[in-house]
Amino acid sequence: MDNYKKFIFNFSSSYSGGGLKRLKAFSYWFNNNGGARFIVNDRLKRNMGHFKNNIYHYVNLNRIQKTLNLQKYVETIIDETDGCLFYYSYNIPMKQFKTKLSWFHLSNVLPLMPFKNFYIPIPRQIELYWLGFLIKRGLNSCNFISAESRNSMKLISFFSQNISYLSANGSDDELKMISKFKSSNKFDNIAVLFGTYYHKNLVDSYKVFKYLQSQNKEINLHIFGDITTIPIEIKADPKVIIQGMQERSSIINLLRRASFYINTSLVENSWNAAAEGIFLAKESFISDIPAHRELIAGFNYENLNIMDTVVPILRLKNEKLKTNHLTTWDDEIRKIVKVVKKSLASNYLISNIES
Repeated sequence: MDNYKKFIFNFSSSYSGGGLKRLKAFSYWFNNNGGARFIVNDRLKRNMGHFKNNIYHYVNLNRIQKTLNLQKYVETIIDETDGCLFYYSYNIPMKQFKTKLSWFHLSNVLPLMPFKNFYIPIPRQIELYWLGFLIKRGLNSCNFISAESRNSMKLISFFSQNISYLSANGSDDELKMISKFKSSNKFDNIAVLFGTYYHKNLVDSYKVFKYLQSQNKEINLHIFGDITTIPIEIKADPKVIIQGMQERSSIINLLRRASFYINTSLVENSWNAAAEGIFLAKESFISDIPAHRELIAGFNYENLNIMDTVVPILRLKNEKLKTNHLTTWDDEIRKIVKVVKKSLASNYLISNIES
């Protein structure tokens, strides 16, 4: 069995969403392959106990530590490994550490983009600008960089010439659900959208809903996500049902019965955010952005530019879609491990990492 106990994965800034999903997938894989070390947000203490082969270091960073990018805790944990071979950072600005190899994974493209047109409040814009500065400054401190779409990789190339890799999120759950529900032909008269952060562009999502409503007066729109970022006009519509924050199972249960899925996001690092929707709902209306284009490459769709949206809308139907380009977590993690092993073996001749 391979020895990964000198591999450290830093997920300390994530405790929900895509970060938590990736953390659990990595924890599962390395736990089944002898175990590795993980730096995890303190909020997840109750979530990692069943991965007995892994070693977890829980941290609770305050705003000052995050703002100043203070990472003494990483140095301490690296010292405990008695010779760290590989350090992986999940969207935490990279610094120079005593490790043979280091890898930065970009999970949020907003800090690297001109985000003034994404309806983001000024205080959050300032935070993103500073995070972008820290990320860009640290890119040359790592050996490898990865992102979750080819468009994001292209964006990174403007700031660093280091070796970069596509590291998509695994679609294990999506593939299982699609297989389970693909024969279903019973759909409710509802539209569903999930994700209410500012760049999700709910104003245009509502325009799509009103377009659907003009042809179908009885349709209802279900919105999942933080209710504080939903525009007042949308909340006041009696045909809009605000679901708030819900378990993923609840979202999927409604999504698989939905006649329509809506996603008018202005930017995404990963196309996974839309994958569940387009493969489970009967019909989808998604924004024409690079990440969505990657998801639907080779699919048949209709380009709509009739609703006065920020970007055109792509309309596609579930029965015409194929899942052959979705990937699994096992595939994605093995890609990373293969790159790391090859580099360690060629550059450092590490005998306890088998090729």
